[in-house]
Amino acid sequence: MRKGQITIQAIVFLIIGLLLGAAIGYFIAPKPTGDIDALQKELEDKEAQLQQIQAQLQDALSQLENLKQGKTITIKVWAIGPDPPSEYRFLNFKLAAEVLNEMLRDLGSNVTIEIEGQFFARPIEWEQYRQNFYQSFAAGEAPDVYLTGHEDIGYLAENNFIIPLDDYIDKYWDLIYYDIFPTLWKSVEYKGQKWAVPQDTEARPLYFRKDVLRQLGWSEEEINALPEKIKNGEFTLQDLLEVAKQAVDAGLVERGILHRVKEGYDYLQFYLAYGGSLWNPQTGKMVFNTTAWELTLNWFYDAVYEYGVISPNQFSGDWDADFHGPFTEGRALFLSGGTWHKGEWIQKGLLTEEEFKEVVGYALHPAARPGGKPVTLSHPLVYTITTQAKERGLDEIAFVLVTLVTLPTFNSKHAVQSAHLAITRSQVMETQYSQDWFLQDVAYMLEYTTFIPNHPDWGKYSRIVFNALRAVETGDMTPSEALNYMINEMQAQIGDSVEFVE
Repeated sequence: MRKGQITIQAIVFLIIGLLLGAAIGYFIAPKPTGDIDALQKELEDKEAQLQQIQAQLQDALSQLENLKQGKTITIKVWAIGPDPPSEYRFLNFKLAAEVLNEMLRDLGSNVTIEIEGQFFARPIEWEQYRQNFYQSFAAGEAPDVYLTGHEDIGYLAENNFIIPLDDYIDKYWDLIYYDIFPTLWKSVEYKGQKWAVPQDTEARPLYFRKDVLRQLGWSEEEINALPEKIKNGEFTLQDLLEVAKQAVDAGLVERGILHRVKEGYDYLQFYLAYGGSLWNPQTGKMVFNTTAWELTLNWFYDAVYEYGVISPNQFSGDWDADFHGPFTEGRALFLSGGTWHKGEWIQKGLLTEEEFKEVVGYALHPAARPGGKPVTLSHPLVYTITTQAKERGLDEIAFVLVTLVTLPTFNSKHAVQSAHLAITRSQVMETQYSQDWFLQDVAYMLEYTTFIPNHPDWGKYSRIVFNALRAVETGDMTPSEALNYMINEMQAQIGDSVEFVE
């Protein structure tokens, strides 16, 4: 049996094996050689270990006996989109519980696993979701499984909201975790430990309307070549402004470029394109590249006030009226978005699959300079186990459920519906995922990706950046004023956590 084709029976045998592994390990342990005192100490140690194993096995047998008497175990799961198509981040736990319940019935158990909790979608955004979690934790009512962005790990770990998962992952490594892309494991590591299991990842493309480019006089060959020109550094951020302005001036679109309307991370790609970095792994500090931020602020200012291709109120807009609607209706040329937006547009009926193929193109975000490297940004979402789950004695069963929803069959339900990328090698070959042409087409973008830092102060860094960019677009600050604001606030709020470089 190949590892990518683990059966339900194999999962059952694995669970049983975990109960017996310690005892078997004891009896086959090699015997030492040496003097009589060393041997006596070895025997004493073995006797103590045997007593401990006997106690563990007795406890396991008691629990198995209790299982036969009937019991319901409730696991509480919280997950967020906030895009509605990502609902399988939560629903997969219900499907996994059905599988686990069938396994338990096969073992003669009367235990039933039930899933409670909630999937949060818009109008709930990330900040409110996080605040809801902190409030529920303070009340002793936190979920057992908490899905969040990987950048929250440092803060959650430092404040004892979640538990490290290395031992749990090791138990089930050969079931599925060996198959997760190694770069994703890096996104959940903090201070040498793994604190979460990757749930998905994505890329952030620059979408463009092919029909508008046709009206501008672009040939089909030129349109189809745009992603490759961006990849080769032949189409830059300056070119992006120029083409967007041409479309606006020609009256073909109302808006040349759209970006997200709330705080997030998409706009960090422009800073990365200008040579900025977010993280120094050698020092463990976040990075503030002054020159790159200055150039980024100037680019956004020019986009609004020199070229007139970004609305001054874009950062306080509405998702439907100022993001999804203008682009899917052909009233905007470029959109800085994510792979998941394709899934959202299809599910909402804003575009059909065929319409998307006909009128929408997608590429990496352009480099800032000719010959430069284009960029994208990935924001892996991850499953964590809370400390309150461990206090309730539910950490093991919660992690078994996390393991099940990580299997390709489950995760692909989410990936295909919401247009997120695979997290395991075998998932790429799994039929449902492999038949999705769009996911296969954008996979190369991960070669150009960057992750957000897992730093406890990342939230403050991110909020300062958002406030500065919004102020530049609204005209409340000039680019130089915004840069000074960013530097002063970084130094005042998180100075010890940030390296300032030119």
